Amino acid sequence: MNQKLGLVAVLFLLSIVLFSFIGLRNEYENYIPFHKAVHSLAKVEEIDLDENSRLLDRNGSLIYEFKGEESRIYLPFERIPVYVRQAFIATEDQNFLEHHGIDGKAIARAFISNSSEGGIQQGGSTITQQLSRNLFLTHERTYDRKLKELLISYRIEQQLTKEEILELYINTIYFQNGVYGIEKASRYYFNKPVKELSLGEIALLAAIPNNPGFYNPLTKLENTKKRQQWIIKKMKEQEFIDQTEYDKAVKQPIKLHVSEQAVPFPEVVGYVKEELLNLVAAAPDNKGLKPEELVKKRDELLRSGVVVETSLDPELQKETLEAVLNRLPYRDVEGSAVVVDHVSKQIVAMVGGKNVGIEEFNRAYQARRQPGSAIKPLLAYAPYVDVYGANPHSLISAARICEDNYCPNNYGGASYGIVSLEKAMASSINTAAVRALKKTGVERAFTYLDAFGFSSIPTDDHQLASALGGFSKGFSPLELTSAYTVFSSGGSYAKPRLITSVKDKTGKVIYALDHKPVRVWSEKTNSVMREMLEAVTISGTARDARFSGSAYIGGKTGTTNNIKDLWFVGLTDRYTAGVWVGRDRPSSLGSIEGSSPEVMIWRDIMIKASQK
Repeated sequence: MNQKLGLVAVLFLLSIVLFSFIGLRNEYENYIPFHKAVHSLAKVEEIDLDENSRLLDRNGSLIYEFKGEESRIYLPFERIPVYVRQAFIATEDQNFLEHHGIDGKAIARAFISNSSEGGIQQGGSTITQQLSRNLFLTHERTYDRKLKELLISYRIEQQLTKEEILELYINTIYFQNGVYGIEKASRYYFNKPVKELSLGEIALLAAIPNNPGFYNPLTKLENTKKRQQWIIKKMKEQEFIDQTEYDKAVKQPIKLHVSEQAVPFPEVVGYVKEELLNLVAAAPDNKGLKPEELVKKRDELLRSGVVVETSLDPELQKETLEAVLNRLPYRDVEGSAVVVDHVSKQIVAMVGGKNVGIEEFNRAYQARRQPGSAIKPLLAYAPYVDVYGANPHSLISAARICEDNYCPNNYGGASYGIVSLEKAMASSINTAAVRALKKTGVERAFTYLDAFGFSSIPTDDHQLASALGGFSKGFSPLELTSAYTVFSSGGSYAKPRLITSVKDKTGKVIYALDHKPVRVWSEKTNSVMREMLEAVTISGTARDARFSGSAYIGGKTGTTNNIKDLWFVGLTDRYTAGVWVGRDRPSSLGSIEGSSPEVMIWRDIMIKASQK
């Protein structure tokens, strides 16, 4: 009977459909077959809903949700609880499993009522019709829209199974407060997945979509509860639940637990997007794409419900931020730090400032500053040791040197004669570093930096002054820290990353961390450099870095002209960490230099890390 009434209603309404598009004359002149007209209204096979993508730490805990215009966590049919399906069928479309998209009785009843009222006042829409509106149409109350809705519903029923229709419906409906779909609604209002909800809680959520503003549980909970009770009653009437289930559900006290949407580590969100862009760009299928095309691909990926897994250690991230805050109580002095795990070759902590919000300026990877003497191990000494087979006790002149009017001075104007390489490194003697670079050859020494992928080294920087950190743009703390990991890997380098894998919503790996180490210098050279770096913390400029609990501690300080930047990049037997301290508008840090905040931040972080 329902089918016959539906067909009668459709045939009646189709007599008007020619007028619902462009007009009778255009429709006559441009007539197209019925099935093509329906197809032109909606392409069911191209339905692609925005889904939230999740950013996870190393323990699988949520750091952040990347959201599109609609905040949604898509749930496949088999993971939608039976109570959820039954609640919507019982209240929205009791004949859902029998009809073909249109409930004849409901349409006839609505048509008669609306005709007498002189407008669209009553619904009668099936779940399929509601899905048509949600996906392809507006919610305006006009006959034109209603006609299109019927045609689209017809097409949907021809192309999708009942399970697929119900799955789409439950994932597209609006639950107020920017929330779409039952799973996101459950996490938002109850702070738990829908599979953990009781019947009473499910019924409360099922009440919202009928009129999201009127049944908003945050502002009109009493309204929502009244409809919840009605839904439970309807489920019993339809024999989806028995008397015992009914009694338990209607008596259950409902307590909302709205998630605060707090982001535990907002400072890493922007960097993850940057790193993800690099992964997308490196994919073979994306070679040759323009920058804006790559950004579009990345953003599309983040709207497809992927899971971005990272190596971020939440405890160490907290300790790193705490160390920066504790050691830099000064209002306008900033600091950043990066920590890399030697075992995994992954970034485990990254702090870009004392208070960095989501996608705000992150000094850890976006700020580029002069490295000062922190560049000496990479550019001056390691190439020199590698080329000439030198050792920590090899001698080098530290006397004054002038080349083409470039006459570097030592700290405090000190003068030296012949010193060992170990002494030159430990005391950060500038004249010795410049002589080492000169003897190796500027161009030859710079080839050693190629493996690190520094982003801002123009040809003009190929000069002796670079031995002391005289670069035109400089490096980010992430770049310099990453480069120092070479000393923990026997002279080979693989760029550390934070992202370990990107998986689609089925769990298939789309992108994964791929370590391909490059040999920078020999293992013998690396062993010599480790001994020299250790001397810096034993008898040199970073003695405050030492602590008990690590078999090895080595590193190098760096101070730029007029003390505008303070650096310490060092390593233990397990971690490499780099710390930068300075002002966003560079000015002298002379008043705090004596307390070595960069070294003390590093030490605080490494003490905590060694206890893990």
